[in-house]
Amino acid sequence: MILLSPGGDTAYRTAQPDNALAVATVDGVFLLERDGNGAWQTVHHALAGCFVAALTRGAGGALFAATHGVGMARSDDNGRTWRWINNGITQFDLWAARAGRLGGRDVVLAGSMPAHLFISEDGGDNWRELPALRQVDSVEQWTFPPPPRLGHVKEIVIQGDDLYVGIEIGALLHSRDGGKSFTDLKVDPEIGECDVHRIMIDSRRPSQILIANGLVGMMRSADGGATWTRDAKLPGMDYPDACVMHPDDPELLFVSAAVGWPPHWYKLGRARGKIARSRDGGQTWERLLGGLPDGQRALFSAMSIAAHGNETAIFAGDTDGQVFESRDGGDHWSIIADLPPLSKGDFHRAMAKGRAAIANLDDMAFNAKAAARIATTKV
Repeated sequence: MILLSPGGDTAYRTAQPDNALAVATVDGVFLLERDGNGAWQTVHHALAGCFVAALTRGAGGALFAATHGVGMARSDDNGRTWRWINNGITQFDLWAARAGRLGGRDVVLAGSMPAHLFISEDGGDNWRELPALRQVDSVEQWTFPPPPRLGHVKEIVIQGDDLYVGIEIGALLHSRDGGKSFTDLKVDPEIGECDVHRIMIDSRRPSQILIANGLVGMMRSADGGATWTRDAKLPGMDYPDACVMHPDDPELLFVSAAVGWPPHWYKLGRARGKIARSRDGGQTWERLLGGLPDGQRALFSAMSIAAHGNETAIFAGDTDGQVFESRDGGDHWSIIADLPPLSKGDFHRAMAKGRAAIANLDDMAFNAKAAARIATTKV
């Protein structure tokens, strides 16, 4: 089963095409299956009424769902039924989750707003916080543009014995000891420019780190985070969000992005979400169409990639709830489902057609560099 969510698992390698898809939406988890004619059908709806931010699969096949406001849930039957597993969790507005093997142990991690990080070593039955996350020097400067302006954990990546955590906005953190301590990798000298949306690392090249920085674009480090450079600008796009790396070919990348930044979208009533592909590890990018919308209101908030044999399928979901699939590596796309929105935080509300002003969305505060960049960008 492929998982599609704004803050969870993104890359899969399977022996055969996977004909099952679990989608995290603002109204629970929808299970889709491909029928004998190749068409996708919605076969089940679970966690109705819950805003699901992230889906991840743990050891033994259990699924974990991180939600905004209700904490963590676990499913042992591929998403059909769920139970709440919040023992030890003290922050319930969760934005990211990731399961994996860290330091020789099977673990599940969940990150919240405000930014706290929780770990479970028993399949979610019990959790404890990793307090070192909040002991780095920059913690008091972590923020998020809309009120209440609290930074949150946006991304979690387990890479062998290494743990990476992206904070929106404020830091890219690295731990070599299972979360007992963290190093701030200093993506930018100005903390307000460290808007870490996604982290991509190939296990064969662990010193190569790529991130989607919402304020400045795609960035990379070739020395494990000691120094950083900006990749080529995305074609006609400013705000990268969801991105994926092919599980076998680290040069093949896909990223979703929008024109301008949220203040522009809200004024215009559209984000003009787009998807781009790189075949050279981010040195150059090409914008993809082939069935994708051109100039739409919505933003693509979730993306997953599934490789089987020599074929590559990509799934992308947007804040209008449309789920797109490409079966040929991004050349051609089709809509396979129309569901409730897939959204990073409240973007689905902010992008709703004809909406009234919303205080905790529209009253945004940025650092001086970002504010100047936004003010001078013509969209």
